[in-house]
Amino acid sequence: MKARFSIAADVYAKMLDGLNDLHQLDILGSQFDLRFISDDYWLGDTAVIDKLFYRKGAWEVALVFAHHKCPVKFIARRITRHSCPKKAAQIGHYLRRAAAKDQRGTLYVDINELNLPYN
Repeated sequence: MKARFSIAADVYAKMLDGLNDLHQLDILGSQFDLRFISDDYWLGDTAVIDKLFYRKGAWEVALVFAHHKCPVKFIARRITRHSCPKKAAQIGHYLRRAAAKDQRGTLYVDINELNLPYN
């Protein structure tokens, strides 16, 4: 059995002091902090994945835009919902093709490239 995580008391106190100081600085964020909202140039090189899931009695269609070179950079958006799963799958397919830069679907994201630790 693994030992529980512990942190020294003095390190914990310094961390709390730092958080308290950060809270009391009372300064506004800079434009750099929110630059990721306007920097959407990477959306031109994304693989678009349509995803269906059942929620609250209807099938929802979501599109996931993932950068094919850096798959950790992605945006997921719910688009529409339908009561019929067949119709939702068909609409998801056509929405994916319409939203994709590469409509043939040759851009793809491989889950093995993420190197996710499963501990």
